[in-house]
Amino acid sequence: MCVGISGSITLTKEKIKQYALLSGDFNQIHLNQEAAERFGFKAPIAHGMLTMGLALEIVSSFIEKGMRISTYEMQFLKPIFQNDTIHLVGEKMQLENDSPTFVIEGRNGNQVVVTGEFVLTRE
Repeated sequence: MCVGISGSITLTKEKIKQYALLSGDFNQIHLNQEAAERFGFKAPIAHGMLTMGLALEIVSSFIEKGMRISTYEMQFLKPIFQNDTIHLVGEKMQLENDSPTFVIEGRNGNQVVVTGEFVLTRE
């Protein structure tokens, strides 16, 4: 049986700016239109780790007391631009050695922009 959860995140200019301040990642492709265009992007792109963290916030409702995330991976398939809204779906796919495995898919409109997986283990 698959169990799922979904939610949406919008990568606003303000969230991207705050993440840059917190992480120290001031790469201009995230903050400046001209720099983003120089690298072939139509607009500044969101930090991958910001996207990953916000995705985890949505699927974290799967984490039961006494469990922790042992593995979390995400693949960034397409750029996510400022003000894009990503719809995320997480599904519990299997239990292996009492460790639930979840897959995550993020779409911007009809395009899959991120996929990922995380595994929970008992503490």
